Amino acid sequence: MKDMKMKKLIFALVVAATAFAPIAKAQDLPANFDQMVEADMKKWHAPGLGLAVVKDGKTLFAKGYGIKSVKTGELVNADTLFQAGSTTKAFAATALAMLVDEGKVAWDDPVIKHIPELEIQDDYVRENLTIRDALSHRSGIKQMTNINMFIGKSLPKAWGMMADNGQQTSFRQKWDYNNTIFGLSGRVVERVSGMSFHRFVEERILKPLGMNNTKMLDAEVEAAENRAEAHQYLKGETYEIPYPYIEYSDSAGMMNSTPSDMSKWLEFLLAKGQWNDQQLVSEKQLAETMKPVIFLPPESIYPAAASYDHNYYSYGMAWFAHDFKGHKVAMHTGSIAGMSAIIAIVPEKNIGMYAFINSDHIEYRHALMYTILGHLLGGDKTDWSEKLFPIFNPETPAEPRKPETYANLTLTDLLGTYTLAGSYDVEIEQRGDQVWGKVGENQIQLIKKEDGSILMYDKKLAHLPRESFMRVVQKNDGSISDIVFGGLRYKKAN
Repeated sequence: MKDMKMKKLIFALVVAATAFAPIAKAQDLPANFDQMVEADMKKWHAPGLGLAVVKDGKTLFAKGYGIKSVKTGELVNADTLFQAGSTTKAFAATALAMLVDEGKVAWDDPVIKHIPELEIQDDYVRENLTIRDALSHRSGIKQMTNINMFIGKSLPKAWGMMADNGQQTSFRQKWDYNNTIFGLSGRVVERVSGMSFHRFVEERILKPLGMNNTKMLDAEVEAAENRAEAHQYLKGETYEIPYPYIEYSDSAGMMNSTPSDMSKWLEFLLAKGQWNDQQLVSEKQLAETMKPVIFLPPESIYPAAASYDHNYYSYGMAWFAHDFKGHKVAMHTGSIAGMSAIIAIVPEKNIGMYAFINSDHIEYRHALMYTILGHLLGGDKTDWSEKLFPIFNPETPAEPRKPETYANLTLTDLLGTYTLAGSYDVEIEQRGDQVWGKVGENQIQLIKKEDGSILMYDKKLAHLPRESFMRVVQKNDGSISDIVFGGLRYKKAN
C-alpha cells in the first residue's frame, strides 16, 4: 500500500512538473551560450547585462551577467533594474491600441482632436498630424523640437516651442526620429483615459502582467536597491556616470525594468495580447502597431542593419519592422547616457529576446539579438559579435578635435544672453568668482585653461578622461558674434 501511495505521489509530482515546465529548453541555444556572452561582454566592454529569452510562449530564461557597478562589483541578476529607454515606446503604442479597442480613439485621429491647444508652425501639419504619424516619426518637424525635450527636461515646454520650429522635411515623406512628437502619445492617453500615462500603463499593463519591479517615476528608480548603475567606456577603461533619470520623457522612454519583468512583456506580446486567459488588447490592434508605416534604408538607421541583406526595413508605430532569415522581426533599441537596450520578437515563430546593458551605446546588443534569433530560428551559425565588432570599433579611431584657443578673451567677455531660434536662450552669468552657462535645466561651469581654451566643466563627470569645450565666434573687431554651446550655435543678443 505504501509503495502504491508513493508511486501515485511520484506520478502526481511528475505531472505537476510537466504542467509547469517551459516548452522551450536551454538546448535551443548553444551549450556554451553563457561563456560566449561573458566573453563578448568583455570584448565589447559591457560591465553588466540583463537578458530575457522567450520561445514557444514560455520564458527560456531571464538572468543577469556581469556587474551592476564597477565601484561595488555587485552582480546583475534577473531582478536588477535598468533604464529601458525607447524600447518601451511600444508600451505607449499598446496603451493606445487598448483605447482603440474601446472606441475612444482611432489611429488616424488628428492629434489636435485630443490636444486642441497644440501649436505647430505649419498649419497643414497641425491640422493633419495623426496619432499614427506621431508614433511613426514622420512629422518632418525640425529636430530642434526633439532636442528641446532634453534641454528643458520637459515635454510640455518642448511642445510650447513647436510653433517656433518649422518643417525640417516634408510631412510624411521622410522618417525622422523625434521624441517630442512621439511624446504626444502619452498626452493623448491622458486626455482620452482621464489618467496620467504612467498610471494608465501601471493599471492596464504592468499590474495585470505582474511586472512589479518596473519603475516609471524618478523617485521610485532612485530608491531601488537592486539597480544597475550607468557607465561609459573611454580610453581603455569603464567609468561609472550618473544614472539617467528621464521621467520627463514620459511615453517616449521613462520606463526602467528588469530581465524578469521584460520576459513577461515578451510573453504577452507573443501571446498576441492575451494574459491569464484575458485579452488585454486585441490581436488586431496589437498587430497594427507592428505593421510598416514608412520604409527606410537600413544603413541610415543602424550600421548593424546594413550588415544583413534585408528584403525590407521599415518603421511601424513604436517598432522597427524588417525581415530576418525569411521571418518578420519587430524590434527597437533604447539608448540614453550610460545605458543601452534592445528588444526583438518574431511573432510567427513565437520567439523573442530583450537585453539591457549598463553602459553607453554598447552595440553588442545588435550582435546578441542576431545571434539569439538566428539560433532559435535554426541554421544560422554566424558569429555576429565577430562580424559587427569592426563596424563599431574601427582599428583607427577618429582623432579628437583640438579645442580652439582665445588668447585675448576673458570669461567676463562672455557674459550675456545668446539666442537660438525655436529653443532656449543660453545665459552666461557670473556667480562669485565663477562663470556659469545655463540653458534650460542644464548648467555648466566655464573655465579658461592656460592654453586659452574654454572648458565646460561638469563636476559629476570630472573623473572621465574626456573634456568638452565651448567655441566662440568673434567678429573682426574681436567682439563676440556667436558661441557653440553643447553642440548648438547661439547668437549673441544685442
